[in-house]
Amino acid sequence: MINIEMLDDMFGGDKEITQQLFELYLEENATTGDIILTQYESNDLSALFHTSHTLSGALGNLCEMDILPKIKEIEAAAKTENTPNKETIDTVIEGLNKIKEQMRNHLSS
Repeated sequence: MINIEMLDDMFGGDKEITQQLFELYLEENATTGDIILTQYESNDLSALFHTSHTLSGALGNLCEMDILPKIKEIEAAAKTENTPNKETIDTVIEGLNKIKEQMRNHLSS
């Protein structure tokens, strides 16, 4: 999950910046979980590396603390041409869904 308090502190309490970041993330990453699953199932490790690497940076910048280590696990495995563990893939997809829900709830409050 996103540490919203830490993110707000990073931007001096400017809630508008947090809102814009969440809107941009949701727009750019709405289907990332599906993309990761498709890349995993088709064993497209090069694409999976690229997706997980990009996602790792995006979520790191948003103060995500829970699934970031699992995303880095996928990234490291795919980089070395090794298929990541399916359980790790499932954990990341579930986490991404929770993050989307958290962001949507934050935006609607």
